[in-house]
Amino acid sequence: MAGESKRSSSVYVDAKIKGMHDKTLPKKAYVGYFVEGLSLHDAKLVDADETDDAEIQAILFAIEKLGTEFNPLTVICDHQSVVSEANRESVKKPGPWLRKLRKVLLENPGITLRALQMNLAHKVVTDYVNGLNQNPEMH
Repeated sequence: MAGESKRSSSVYVDAKIKGMHDKTLPKKAYVGYFVEGLSLHDAKLVDADETDDAEIQAILFAIEKLGTEFNPLTVICDHQSVVSEANRESVKKPGPWLRKLRKVLLENPGITLRALQMNLAHKVVTDYVNGLNQNPEMH
């Protein structure tokens, strides 16, 4: 409706490819989003063999489903390289999915893409596991 203000929100996106580590299994890629503070979420199967492509499709899926409902919309992705490439001033050889994402972001200034901040617990666990590998007596 004309004159109606839109809600602002943050949406978290993610992608998962099953069968990625076993070449004998077929790969199936899934993407989804979750809107912070709301019970709004969705997921679907997509056609992707590479993690970057799946993550980009997750971002595009969220924007497609939510971009007209929320303004501004902040899309938060845990795949740092995808966020970096999408937000970079120029990219030498963008693939078709990255090219599409960059175009969508350029045409929709109310949409911001940012990387998920580092999970501090991830480093704690990584350091612990690395320590176990170096000092087996810690088990």
